[in-house]
Amino acid sequence: MYLKREKEFQYHPGIEKIIEDVIGGGTIDRSDFKGVLFDGASLPELPPLVIVVQDPDTRIYKTIKTAQVSAVATATATVYQVKKNHLFAVGDAVTNGGDFAKAADIITAIDKSDKAFDLITLDGTIGAAAVGDILVLAKEAAEAGDATMKYDGELVVTMNKVDLTVANQRSGLLVRGTINKSVLPFPIDNGLKAMLPFIRFV
Repeated sequence: MYLKREKEFQYHPGIEKIIEDVIGGGTIDRSDFKGVLFDGASLPELPPLVIVVQDPDTRIYKTIKTAQVSAVATATATVYQVKKNHLFAVGDAVTNGGDFAKAADIITAIDKSDKAFDLITLDGTIGAAAVGDILVLAKEAAEAGDATMKYDGELVVTMNKVDLTVANQRSGLLVRGTINKSVLPFPIDNGLKAMLPFIRFV
């Protein structure tokens, strides 16, 4: 007889109240995470409490990627320093802010060599950025005022972790309720919160 000891990681509970969810949940598209590396390895699972939106063509839910700026960037900058908890990959388009009022451009490189932060290099500037600003996934490169979300649709929040090593994994999806913002795995700003009018963050 052999005994095997295993450790299980548990995410902090973050949903305070569920008023409405998507019946049956939804399938999360793992192709969004190709090229995403954590400690040099591919991402094995997506934590709960991630903002997603349904692709109107495939009906599969796509992740709204974000990153928090951790150093001031000038108006002509093409390199932005961000905290390491993000899902961006080379080829993604980003803008500064969930209100999509500023320019957007394409990521050409991500330097993860520093243990404290990442450096995201863009093909062109998206303007000045302050510490605490949130870079948000955009559809494509655009001038200021013309940036748009990559997918149109109602934003919802995942309720479960998602195994990214297996295709077609589903998650419960919160439409209306209360969330403890302190345990969100990825940053959001007031612009994104405005797109979640039925979610209360406490």
